[in-house]
Amino acid sequence: MSTPAATPTWRLLEPPLADSIDSPDAWAYHGMAALEREVGLADVGHADLAGRAVDMLVAARHEENARRYQLVAVEDDGGPHPHVVGRGVLILPVSDNRHLAVVRVAVLPSHRRHGIGSAIADRLRRVALTEGRTTVFAEVEFGAEPPAGAPDALAPKEGDGHVSADLPGMRFARRAGLDLELVGRRSVLDVPLPDDVVERFAADAAARAGDAYRVHTWQEPTPDEWLDQLAGLERRLSQDEPNGGLALEVEHWDAERIRREEGKRAERGQSALFAVAEHVATGTLAGMTMLVFGDDRPELTEQDSTVVLPEHRGHRLGMLLKAANLREHTRLRPATRRISTWNNETNAPMLAINVALGFRPAGGAAELQAALADVAPLSRA
Repeated sequence: MSTPAATPTWRLLEPPLADSIDSPDAWAYHGMAALEREVGLADVGHADLAGRAVDMLVAARHEENARRYQLVAVEDDGGPHPHVVGRGVLILPVSDNRHLAVVRVAVLPSHRRHGIGSAIADRLRRVALTEGRTTVFAEVEFGAEPPAGAPDALAPKEGDGHVSADLPGMRFARRAGLDLELVGRRSVLDVPLPDDVVERFAADAAARAGDAYRVHTWQEPTPDEWLDQLAGLERRLSQDEPNGGLALEVEHWDAERIRREEGKRAERGQSALFAVAEHVATGTLAGMTMLVFGDDRPELTEQDSTVVLPEHRGHRLGMLLKAANLREHTRLRPATRRISTWNNETNAPMLAINVALGFRPAGGAAELQAALADVAPLSRA
């Protein structure tokens, strides 16, 4: 005689959309942030990558470029609100890439292997099918890359890097039918740098660029005169970034989206610092880079987008821009102790700049993809 299955102690629900992070209705966002922090500590050894409650709420309240379907798995523990033990989010781009379903599933380490992740993933899969999406994309973050010869080391279809097949997230994603396409490298720069290091890189790059380019820096908001060109650089980045076999289209960027992203950062208590290179003869912005930071994490800054237009490459503008922005960042944010950035392992030129500046490898992310029709249901029911 078979033993009856135990009744789950958890249930799935859609979190309410709160008016503010201080509202009683924001309990789920605080619960999701606490969950992501525990997951980060367990899976990658730190919480630098863990989204905050305000990040999740701002994303849920601004769906101009992507809609979000969210789920939480909760248990009642006698408190005023249930305890979040699992989280799922389905991101559905609407401005571009409308074939994509971007999925994240996270479960507290203490609650794994109880069917929570499978139930969340299957619900998200059904919603994605209803929405007419055809491709699933997901990432699995890791704290250290296994040696190439390790028995559990998986190589991506394109590019360098390896990821352990034994990571909980990798086992889960591969069971659903997702394939490893690329490995993204996370790198960290410990700051402040030794005296004159940034100045030396800036001077060397400026000598190569010559008088043909002029560097401008600013902290948000972006000057009106640069909005359209900055949007063009963001579009170009999405077009040029080497993404292997990932089914990604060029992103739609315009001045309105730039202002919207600035507003969202302000709502999250963040700001961005930009450096751009103007081609003096034409007034064209030939490249840009940006750093993002917030007052609640003074020790951490994120290096975000960096791009140089193809016709202006070969003049060391990437190094010139990063050095200029680092110099200005040191002046504005002297308490920062580390700067984190991401690059696909296929992006050798940008990786070379980061390595030269002193960025060290600090884990990464497996980038996985599958046709939605090929994604397998995971629940036993």
